[in-house]
Amino acid sequence: MATTKIWNIKGRLDCLINYAANPEKTDENQYNKAEMQALHNVMAYAADGYKTEKRLYVSGVNVTPYTATYKMQQTKLRYGKTDGIIAFHAIQSFKPGEVTPELAHKIGVEFAKEMWGDRFEVLIATHLNRQHLHNHFVINSVSFADGKKYYDNQENYNLMKKISDRLCEENNLSVIRNPKSKGRHYAEVMAEKNGYPTIRGQIKDELDEIIKCSYAYKDFWRILKQRGYEVKRDVKYIALKPAYSQRYIRLKSLGDNYSEEAIRQRIITARNGIRILDKPATDYNAWLKKYEPIKLHGFKALYYHYLYLFGKIRKKETPQRVSFYMREELIKFERYQKQFHFLIENDIETTDQLSSFKENTELKISESIIQRSRLYGKSDSTAEIKTINAELQKFRKDMRMCNNIFQDIETIREHQKTVELLELEASKHSDRKLYQYQRCQ
Repeated sequence: MATTKIWNIKGRLDCLINYAANPEKTDENQYNKAEMQALHNVMAYAADGYKTEKRLYVSGVNVTPYTATYKMQQTKLRYGKTDGIIAFHAIQSFKPGEVTPELAHKIGVEFAKEMWGDRFEVLIATHLNRQHLHNHFVINSVSFADGKKYYDNQENYNLMKKISDRLCEENNLSVIRNPKSKGRHYAEVMAEKNGYPTIRGQIKDELDEIIKCSYAYKDFWRILKQRGYEVKRDVKYIALKPAYSQRYIRLKSLGDNYSEEAIRQRIITARNGIRILDKPATDYNAWLKKYEPIKLHGFKALYYHYLYLFGKIRKKETPQRVSFYMREELIKFERYQKQFHFLIENDIETTDQLSSFKENTELKISESIIQRSRLYGKSDSTAEIKTINAELQKFRKDMRMCNNIFQDIETIREHQKTVELLELEASKHSDRKLYQYQRCQ
């Protein structure tokens, strides 16, 4: 079974051309990220020695692995097409345990030759650093044969899948039939599977609420706009965009229960008093109960209360204004949950403790890199290098976590204060209404 995807790479090519043409530029460490962006970066990533067993599984179609960047640049210069999309990056992923590195790379080369080999230069690299082996393809956006650009349209993508599936079948590998979750990102599918909040999930929850309080179909669209949604109805497929999303989402992509006709029928059903049994209420804060708030201080206590608030919002136990204000933050639940676990596991409560942990981790990374460099070229050092690489991966993950916490902590503090004010305001409003009601009795 192999899955495929492709996206374009944009950037300035002049920096890359200068880099390739200048014989004095032999040390990559002296250049910043801006100078080494785009084509050179994606080429270096694809051919990374640690992911490809020291470049054993790197090949080229119409280029060699070591001249790929230069050759692609020369093709662009020859036809005067050095701007816009400079390359395409595609991936072909295989089912864990189903294919050997040799077979995965062989299929990748055959795939590249058949898909792009008659007109484009392609670098193929098989990465072995995940349980699922996967091929990376870097395709020049300009054809060496006629100077025309490659178009990443639906027709070409369908052809990619067709060729990949056929090669898998020819090599006795499984093929996905009638794939589900079409057009959805892997992270979204996994978040939904694990019960984490997603943009689509929030939209579906809100549509359910609006349907229940809509007497007529036109009320549904009116309330939807009142809640900050942008709506496209004069198109083939109705699309919505909530305030916390950057793109429109088609109604039909939310499932059969959210098509235009299904919404009409659900409104009629609700209006006629026909009650559909709700699902049992989920306790979204159950996982937090093993942590005792009394023992938590500083960052740990702040994250605990913030994540507890998320659970209350999902269970609809907060004032409406709080829920509306926090909708965008709710999507970051998984990110904040991981940060909370990190703080608990490492007993970090203050900025000073977090800074100290980060400095110690930076020191460990430097020491590990020095230790690893001394092992290169020595016999029987593969296992030790592999162990060091695994440690480096963990250290770098910890570094990213520290940086994320430094980035997010002020946002969390500000949102927490705002929520407390909104809850206090809602409580006062509720007390006033209760007082007025009692006076009228």
